[in-house]
Amino acid sequence: MVGLIKYRGGQKDVNIKRQIFMGTVLLFIATIAVATPKAEILEYGYYEFSTSAKRSAHPATTSGFVQTGEAQLVKQAERIPIEQGRLFGFRFIITGMDPNIGQLPVELVVTHPKMDKPDGTSSTGYHYTLDLVLNQGVVEDKTGYRMNEEYEMVEGDWVFEYLFMNRPLMVQRFTTYKP
Repeated sequence: MVGLIKYRGGQKDVNIKRQIFMGTVLLFIATIAVATPKAEILEYGYYEFSTSAKRSAHPATTSGFVQTGEAQLVKQAERIPIEQGRLFGFRFIITGMDPNIGQLPVELVVTHPKMDKPDGTSSTGYHYTLDLVLNQGVVEDKTGYRMNEEYEMVEGDWVFEYLFMNRPLMVQRFTTYKP
């Protein structure tokens, strides 16, 4: 073994191995504790864009597009009335990361009611990986979905989940309904 002083006589050898093992376990736990992000949902409901939204192709999503722009909360709600152009989602903050880390890799997993798309396919959700930009170990951001197309206006349950290292970081649920 590299770096291990070998004692003949049994007990000292076992004690040194035990100390090395415990030291490794404690170092591992300390590393995980320092790098464990903590997430909090600050607001949720439906929003309106306060600036013109930019539409970009994003093949991983159900519609194939994402829209970005400044949005303001209109009403806090988990029950979302269906309306063409309705934007719903949530604003969150993630803290607890090392201030020297510039990005936090997360996976966004969205499940939604079945949508039958015009191309003959259907979808019940999507997921993709993104790198959230940290500022001093913190990121505040929004995420959501905008119902633009007729096939997107379906009633049912939606779940937005962020995963970090394959573990849930935060979850927000909505139910869409026809008013």
